[in-house]
Amino acid sequence: MSKKHKRRGSGGMGPESPELNIMPFIDIFSMLNTFLLVSAAFIGLGILEVQVPFLSNSSEVKEPPSRAFNIRVDVADAEIQVTSEWTEQPFEKSVKTFKVDAADLELFHQEMIQLRTKVPDNDKVTVFADDTVKYEILIKAIDAIKSMKEKEPPLDLPNAEELRKTGRDRYLFEKVVIGSIIL
Repeated sequence: MSKKHKRRGSGGMGPESPELNIMPFIDIFSMLNTFLLVSAAFIGLGILEVQVPFLSNSSEVKEPPSRAFNIRVDVADAEIQVTSEWTEQPFEKSVKTFKVDAADLELFHQEMIQLRTKVPDNDKVTVFADDTVKYEILIKAIDAIKSMKEKEPPLDLPNAEELRKTGRDRYLFEKVVIGSIIL
């Protein structure tokens, strides 16, 4: 007579101990991993350089000059219009229109250089775009306003040495404000 020995499980609890079924957990995690990997491919990391006004507790408040020079650029599908004017007497207003092609974009860029050298203290341009303007046209206009080309020499501005030290001497206008954003 031989006795049959019953094997005990690894837990040592006896033959009637329940087994843990982990297959549904593996199925769930494999599906979650698949969705995680697929969605991770569409996540893009971008860096936007934003100029935020500096807030201070100091009592010094600079008064804006009474006479200021404003530059407004209106971008449409077929043309770019540049309006420059003084806000106080003597009023001087100039309006120039350029087509949206390579030759006129170069003339537009040269006009922006002339405006920057005419009033070197003004480093701000406000851009207004129609709702129908294509992104490519808007970016070409902003590029012509914002930066100098590689072949062009740096501008002879009063604070040129400071701009050169900080690496901002390749900017034509440092502050380009887009004034027609609809959210």
